[in-house]
Amino acid sequence: MDQALQTHTALPIHSLEDSLRLGQSLHLEFEGLPALSGGYHLWGICPNQSIMVSAPQLELSDALIDLSVKARLFIEQLDSACAFRTTVSNVCPQPSPYLHIAMPSSIVSGEMRRNNRANVRLACVLNYSDGRDNSSISPGLNTIKAKMVDASICGCRIDTTANDLKVGDNITMTLEIRVFGIVQIIDLTAMIRSRTETAVGYSLGAQFLEIKDCHRIALSSYLLKHA
Repeated sequence: MDQALQTHTALPIHSLEDSLRLGQSLHLEFEGLPALSGGYHLWGICPNQSIMVSAPQLELSDALIDLSVKARLFIEQLDSACAFRTTVSNVCPQPSPYLHIAMPSSIVSGEMRRNNRANVRLACVLNYSDGRDNSSISPGLNTIKAKMVDASICGCRIDTTANDLKVGDNITMTLEIRVFGIVQIIDLTAMIRSRTETAVGYSLGAQFLEIKDCHRIALSSYLLKHA
């Protein structure tokens, strides 16, 4: 889990409490129950006791209490990722399902690597508008398969055969990675910043624009592993 962080430093618990915001994304991994792992959102805080996270997708039961949990999140104010281990301390079905996870006794944090690039080859799907009607998908929308290569947390190169993507075009990308043995589907938006013709198609330079915090953390973990 800690490999997601470039530089490990201890983060005081009060710093975590002060930095959390309602609705903030957290990525939780439940020991022995990979099907429950994924993105959750902050519901509230009980100071020095617990962190409350919404869990509408879970069937709550007392069997979850004391279950070990690994948590990762991105703290925007500090431009840092942090990670900690904890346990489920309580389950609450009302007013909507949510969990209490115990306030951790220790946390590690560090800067997200933004410029370090990993030599990867990941299949991805691109969606983009070409300004023309395309009734096979929806008006003006193209969907193509491509390869993400030479990626960082800020952007990547894309190998594609599409000849209608130009510098300045916005695209959405969907790709699948495996982090800590768990498959993660990453969705993000990007802008084409460069375009070079190759022997088999085109090499595009893309800058990431929007990506969810939980997806950013998962992608950073994957890229650090393959750097």
